[in-house]
Amino acid sequence: MNGVTLCITIGRRPDLLRQTLSALLQHAQFDAIIAINDFRDDETNQAFKNMCPDGHLISLDRHLGHHGAVDHMYGLVSTPWVFHCEDDWLFEKPIDLQKLIGVLKSDPSLSAICLRQRSDFYLKPEDDRKVRFESHGGLNFFRLDPVHDQWHGYSFNPHLASLDLWRSVGPFSKFKKERHISRTIRKMGLTMPYWADGGCTHLGANDSVSYPVVPKKPFWKRWLRL
Repeated sequence: MNGVTLCITIGRRPDLLRQTLSALLQHAQFDAIIAINDFRDDETNQAFKNMCPDGHLISLDRHLGHHGAVDHMYGLVSTPWVFHCEDDWLFEKPIDLQKLIGVLKSDPSLSAICLRQRSDFYLKPEDDRKVRFESHGGLNFFRLDPVHDQWHGYSFNPHLASLDLWRSVGPFSKFKKERHISRTIRKMGLTMPYWADGGCTHLGANDSVSYPVVPKKPFWKRWLRL
């Protein structure tokens, strides 16, 4: 096989999970599939089992938080490469994992390769002019690291990376936010290019799994009550 494990964070969005897996598994093959449901809802667990009967589902009796959940999942990976994904992405083009691995092997300055397509980003005109384009191994990429000095070293958006990257930087749970992981990797002199033909777009922008926040009452209402 290709030495790649699909690692996917799931929970509370079984319909989006079905869309994600249905599209992704049409366009790529993996040695193993591991999913972690840090929210532990039965409907999502069953959706994963139905679509990936040979996959490894992690659904613990405690909430780890996103970064801790990823650490737990990565700790079970036995392949040298990880294709990281969340449960709300649409894949529309074939993914040649071997070519992407070849690119990462050929350039040690690359931390990972992200598949999110350029049209999925909303850049200001002045930032759009900073985007860099380059080719590696016959594949075309765009670079967003000139746009921001902290982002684009790493992302939990769908990407391919070596397991060694996590081993050298992690555990991710020691970082508060994703940008802190990216910042650390950028300081190591590494950047993450985006595959121009990745064909990957976000589905879940309006369907967050975060716990609902109870809105505060307006000040004037509290004042009247007092």
